[in-house]
Amino acid sequence: MKIRYYGHSAMSFHVGEYTVMVDPFLTDNPLYGRVPTDLKLSTIVCTHGHEDHVGNAVELSKQHQVPVVSAFELASHLDKLGATTIPCGLGGRVNHAWGWSKFVPAFHSSSHGGQYMGMPAGVILNFGEHVVYHAGDTCVFSDMKLIAELYKPTVACLPMGGHFTMDIYEAVKAVEFIQPELVIPIHYGTWPPLAEDPHEFKRQVEAKGYSKVEVMAVDQILEVASAKAGVKA
Repeated sequence: MKIRYYGHSAMSFHVGEYTVMVDPFLTDNPLYGRVPTDLKLSTIVCTHGHEDHVGNAVELSKQHQVPVVSAFELASHLDKLGATTIPCGLGGRVNHAWGWSKFVPAFHSSSHGGQYMGMPAGVILNFGEHVVYHAGDTCVFSDMKLIAELYKPTVACLPMGGHFTMDIYEAVKAVEFIQPELVIPIHYGTWPPLAEDPHEFKRQVEAKGYSKVEVMAVDQILEVASAKAGVKA
């Protein structure tokens, strides 16, 4: 599996011939600011309705003729804007050619253009050999232990920038709950309020021996070999 990071919470996961993008905040993302020309998407996932997570979802859905998986209310809204959508709810498995996705709880809010867009969520992406937990925007909560027990994610993408989501203190506890092989910090450094240092997060997590942490540079592609086999840039 190859993981590409676009800054903020925007990420894509490449397995075989398939590419899944989560929270495609690209053009208006001050850390990125463009739509990459080499993208060939299979599925788009939006964890919630905020503009810094929906981003270019409609445009990309039209361009690549692929569905956006999101909460029912957000899917209905994006459908009216011209996207192809798969509406779903928390706990409901959605099957794809590459595996399956399932929304799990997140504690945040969700709106788009001032309209309520349903429940915010994290998402499990099961590619078979690799299981990714992208937590969306959230605080820490004890049911992360249940998410870990049920889905056994090997990779966790966790917000840790503070102010609107977990800060380092909470994100370290989240890693303790989840115990993935690899943690990728997200949702930091985009704007001044998201001021927590991902390298300090890495130091604290690895000092406790919980997981390996990879602080990804914007537009970095990280190759994850296989379960228990480590990672390389």
